[in-house]
This record gives sequence, C-alpha cells and structure tokens, in this order.
Amino acid sequence: METEPARSTRFRESAAVVLVRGRGDSLEVFWVKRSDAVGYMPGFHAFVGGTVLPEDAELEVDGVAEGRDRLLRACAMREVLEETGLLVGLTEPQPAATLSSARRRLLGGESFPALAREYGWRFRADALDFAGRWQTPPFASARFDTSFFLARAPTGQEASVQPGELASGEWIAPARALERWKKGEATFAAPILCTLEELTLGEQGLAARLALAPERAGQPVRRIELKWGVLLHPMKTRPLPPATHTNAYLVGESEMALIDPGSGEPAELEALFELIDALAADGRRLGLVLLTHHHPDHAGGVEGVRERYGVPVLAHPETARHVRADRLIGDGDTIALARDAGDWTLHAFHTPGHTRGHLCFLHERTRSLFTGDHITGGAGTVIIDPPEGDMTAYMASLERLTREPVETLFPGHGSPQGAAHKRIRDLIAHRRERETKVMAALEPEPLPLATLVERAYADTPRELWPYAERSLLAHLIDLEGRGLAVRDGERWRAG
Repeated sequence: METEPARSTRFRESAAVVLVRGRGDSLEVFWVKRSDAVGYMPGFHAFVGGTVLPEDAELEVDGVAEGRDRLLRACAMREVLEETGLLVGLTEPQPAATLSSARRRLLGGESFPALAREYGWRFRADALDFAGRWQTPPFASARFDTSFFLARAPTGQEASVQPGELASGEWIAPARALERWKKGEATFAAPILCTLEELTLGEQGLAARLALAPERAGQPVRRIELKWGVLLHPMKTRPLPPATHTNAYLVGESEMALIDPGSGEPAELEALFELIDALAADGRRLGLVLLTHHHPDHAGGVEGVRERYGVPVLAHPETARHVRADRLIGDGDTIALARDAGDWTLHAFHTPGHTRGHLCFLHERTRSLFTGDHITGGAGTVIIDPPEGDMTAYMASLERLTREPVETLFPGHGSPQGAAHKRIRDLIAHRRERETKVMAALEPEPLPLATLVERAYADTPRELWPYAERSLLAHLIDLEGRGLAVRDGERWRAG
C-alpha cells in the first residue's frame, strides 16, 4: 500500500455514552449516524462519544478521584454536549438557553472545563454507570480503547445533532434498531450490536450486564457481524505494510460463502474453523469459498478449508492459474446462496488492476461490496505492480464501481466503511493527483525510477518507496500507452 504510513499499534483513549430515556417497553436509546465525510467508519451507526482530550483532566467531577476514571467521565460528558446538546451529570438544572450557548462555544473551540468553571457547573460521577470497555480489533486502520457509560437523558433537555461529523441522530427502540440492522439498513461495530441486544432484555441489572458484554462477546468465539449475515474474521497474514491482517468474510444466512481465507497457519485456520463451527450450531453452514485473487495473504487457507469442509472453491480463470479452483467464475456471474429470508445472491465483478483475475463481490440487497485488494480500508492505496498489475485497468475498474449500487465497502485489509462512492471517487482523484506528480517529475532527458520515485512520492515515507516504485512504474506504463511518457531502456522521459 503505497501512501499510508506505518500506523501505531497504540490505542486511543475514548469514551462512548449509551443515552437512554423511557422505561420498560418505552425504553429508547439515542444513536447517531456518522457523516460520509469522516475518515473512520463513515456512514456507520454508533453511540455518542469520542477521544479523550488533555483538557478533560481539568474537569472536576464529584464522587470520583482524579485519574483515568474521572478523565473518561469528563470526556463522556463533553462529547454528549458536543454531539447532542444534552449535559448529563449536572447537580443543578440549567436553562436551555445556557446549554445552547455553551454548546456553541464548545464547538467553537472553547475548553469544556473552562466553560464549567464560568457557569459554575458541578457534576456527579454517579450519573454515568460504567458499561464495558471495548478495544478495536487488530484489522482496523485506527484503534481505540473505549469505555462505555450508561446515562439517562436529563429531564427537560432535548437532544439534537448538528451536521458535521454526524449526519443524523435519533431516539430509537433497541428492538427497532436491531430490526433495521437485520434488514441491512444499518451497519455498526460489535459493541453497538452487543449493547442493543442487552437493552432489549430490560433495565434490571443493565449496567452490570453491559460491563460484562465485552468478555461475553468472545464466548465461545468472537463474532464481528457488522451487518446481519456479514461476519468479518481477521487472520494474521504477511501482507505488504502497513497491514498485518487479512479480513476473511462469512456471508449469508442458512448457507454461507467464505471470501478470502487468507492464512494457512494452523493457529489461524483453527480460529476460523471454530467460528464456522459455532455458526453451524446456529443453523448457518459453509457452502463455498470465493477468492478475490490469488495472492497468498488472501488464498493461503484455501486448501485447509477445502480439506476440513469439502466445499468448492470458486475463482476467476486467471486466479485459477495460481490456486486450484473447482469452478470458474467471471464478470457478471451470480452466486445464489440458500436463504431463510431475504436474497443472498452475490454478483461477481471482474476488477482487474491489482491482479489480472481480481474479482469484487456485491450483495445488492444490503449494498455491500467485498473488495479484496481493489479497495483497502482507511487512507491507504493498493500497490499496482506490473506486469500483473495494470494501472489502466485499475482506473477503469474503479470508474465502473461508481455506477454500481454500493453503500458499504468490506476490504481485505483495514476497516470496513460506508460512503462507498465517496471513497471510490477519492481513490480515483488520488491516483489522478499522483499521475500529475509523475508527469511533473519527468524531463526531456530520461531518468531512472529511483529519481522519479523520490520526486513523485516525496509525500510517502521513504521506507515505502520500494513499494511505491512499483506503482510508479504502473503509472508510467499507463502514460506510455497514452503517449505522455516514453521508455528508454530502464529510464523514462516526458512524451
């Protein structure tokens, strides 16, 4: 991946708040939908929350000593005010006009503790009940250590969302939220799913159940089901940096397709088998394997899965030149999975560029696209490595996907994300910008690739230049085909 710097494995401290109102059958929770413009999980539903700021340590909270717990509660209170206009934990009610003014000032960059001192606010720690600590899985492009808190919406205050990082917010019955998820109308991470499921069980002992939810979520095996019938299973592999894992996906209900079992390591395969077997106990059986392409970090576990479950492997003819396939599929083919409710047909799209035989798979009902290495998660871009890689074909494949009904991207590396068309258009724009830099680096006199990569990829960490040089060559070959660059042995000049 040519442009993304090596990411830190450190977690970012953050807090999330499960805001509730009503009682019994009338219980509702406030959730938000992340804007398409944000970089991390755009278009996903979530609870109110965000990362800790250094200034949060300055907020005084009655009933809790100075330290991590107070810091996280201060962060939680600040985020609730920023994102909803509610102020939880106040010892004394405040006029709506005061809260509205304070929110505007907070969003304008003023310090939350400074505002609290100015308005004379006092906060109670017991207004927030600890509700679990979740850590982002290793596949993610950004990792968070998030403490969840359960809080009741203050009486007399009204929640609202201002457009920006959030697209919308609403009060919703937990059962209704899960219903929308099962219909493919909502996408969210595992903590949201587990919390909603606990909320449907009632308020008795709710905070205590939520506190134990992260541990229970891994029993008997951890399930990351971002959409109903779409489970992500990260496998440790050896991809190009900065990635460390490949995302395998199990898609379907009564019959599942396994997309890209990337690791053949015994421990990684055994973890995958445990998940498949646990799903079988729920009536979901593995029916087949689909490969996006032949690279070892995507196809490494194929033979192990074939031997264990005896299921067929489907791949493009070009992929089948490298990996044994039982059935060849190509552009426009459909893979109809057995179903209980709702259509689980997958549509194959031939998307050459990263490899000649690369396929993406679209589940049209939920507008989900499984992208392999055609589109990565986060801000990274995939290497286009000639002669297998072809920049001309890659750009055409991206352009084609802008015309398809895609909402959520499930990549082979990094985090899934919504706002699919924006991500695809951004990738196209990024490649065009890189092409402009490559053209600017060329001179009338031929130059070696080492010189050109230093010029055209000056914004890329030097340790990634050997990989960037391969994509540079792909750009040059593309430009050569359009008469804009000329090859002179191992050197290149302007056309």
